[in-house]
Amino acid sequence: MRSRKGRPAIVSIRARLVDFALPLLGIRKFFAEPDKLLGRIAKLREQKPIRPRGKWHKTFDISEDSSHGYPVVTIAPKGGARPGAPHLMYLHGGGYVMDIAAVHWDAVAWLCEELRASATVPIYPLAPEVTAERTMAAMRSLYAGLAERYGADNLTVMGDSAGGGMSLALAQKIDADGGDLPASLVLFSPWVDATASGEGQKEIEKRDRMLAVAGLEACGRLYAGSLPLDDTRVSPLFGKLDGLPPMAIFSGTSDILLVDGQRLAQRLEQVGHRDYIYREYERMFHVWMLLPVPEGRKALKETAAFIRKHHGDHSE
Repeated sequence: MRSRKGRPAIVSIRARLVDFALPLLGIRKFFAEPDKLLGRIAKLREQKPIRPRGKWHKTFDISEDSSHGYPVVTIAPKGGARPGAPHLMYLHGGGYVMDIAAVHWDAVAWLCEELRASATVPIYPLAPEVTAERTMAAMRSLYAGLAERYGADNLTVMGDSAGGGMSLALAQKIDADGGDLPASLVLFSPWVDATASGEGQKEIEKRDRMLAVAGLEACGRLYAGSLPLDDTRVSPLFGKLDGLPPMAIFSGTSDILLVDGQRLAQRLEQVGHRDYIYREYERMFHVWMLLPVPEGRKALKETAAFIRKHHGDHSE
């Protein structure tokens, strides 16, 4: 959301406190020192994988399947999803090098609860061990199975940051294959240009307390592998955008990936894709919609409304 008539946006106290505390998470340091990236990734691989918190097991049946060669978690309401409810395919962020976090699970579970829906969350292989070509092929195969099981017109593909870029790239791949596209796409703080060449990123970097341009460049190279950084599997901003499903894009003005969201919305407009919404939240940080702040809950409610609309599902 943009502030009106040039007035400063009113930011909640909780959001201001979270923004102040963000450096304590170490994410900015992780991205700001690319020369230490590989060593830090190696340490991340030693950590125990994070799965949904205990509270969600009381509401959902949560299962994990490794038959694909990587874990795939399914979240379904106890007793089954409501008839006609959408199924979410959620691709988590983390610069393509970091595993799923607790905030991802909380956001997906909240949406499932709000929509009385189910979700599939692939814990996809990470870079540099596995790169874009193989990862995208794996996600395409997984999507095909979900489309067969749930029906493509009942799927929403969504993700945050790198997962947002992967979601868009996946839709482009499905379209290129002549496959059945999902009913909608939702992109949270999407990273859609791995070249990190967007004008204005360096200026925004001064107030971004999570990301750094140098780190995006380094992670982009690790994920791309032998592909050029502007390959559409890595940078879907440069791919075909007309003919894609209805799309919701959420960006914050204190996030260097703001320019990716803005350029994506501009390109959608240029190619005549009218069925999209672009929400720009003033003074919001990277992936704020996943964090426990009022602005995050507002974005998730907008997301739920968007998904309902494009599944022809207006029930509450």
